[in-house]
Amino acid sequence: MRAARWLLVAAVVLVAPVVHSQAQAVPTWLTAYREDVARLLHAATVNDFAWKRLAEFTDLHGARLSGSDNLERAIAWSADKMKADGLENVHTEPVMVPKWIRGRESAEIVDPPLHEVAMLGLGGTIATPPGGLEAEVLPVNSFEDLQARASEAKGRIVLFNVPYTNYSETVTYRVTSARAAAQFGAVAVLVRSVGPIGLRTAHTGSVQYAPELPQIPAASISLEDTNPLFV
Repeated sequence: MRAARWLLVAAVVLVAPVVHSQAQAVPTWLTAYREDVARLLHAATVNDFAWKRLAEFTDLHGARLSGSDNLERAIAWSADKMKADGLENVHTEPVMVPKWIRGRESAEIVDPPLHEVAMLGLGGTIATPPGGLEAEVLPVNSFEDLQARASEAKGRIVLFNVPYTNYSETVTYRVTSARAAAQFGAVAVLVRSVGPIGLRTAHTGSVQYAPELPQIPAASISLEDTNPLFV
């Protein structure tokens, strides 16, 4: 117990200067806003009105992708609610946004053996031809690995079988995979889901194309479908 007390005291002594240093680092211009911020925080937490309104909003309208009917209904609902709450000058304005529509999608390994793959097309991907696309898979472990095997990529589906470390490091394979594979003649690209094991849940997100390179279909497949099939 004596050792534990000394450990606790040491921790307090070590931490205290750091906390004090951080407090001193707060910009002085924030001081003028502290009272207003405290008032807003109190108003937001004094009851569960905001929580219930948010729950109603999400339960009624679900996912609200840009340009979707759900988003349009959600905007109209929000404006009506604000007017009913007595807010003044409530109005909507037209905004131009990109619109991407997810179609029917599926993937499977045809040989060997026949196996359905859990997948999601990456946001903004182009579609495959109407009859789909079939090609041999070239698994690579990194951009450098693809570069080293560039001569093998033409006419194939490149699979980035990149282990997840953290989101900021691994997400680059989802964003730029199509550009990297297209420059070597690949016909499509797959990326292992950017995340830990997910019970065959594929992770999506957007893909970015380069104007000077061909656009190829891009999709994410689940970790479980990536391993051990393509190791």
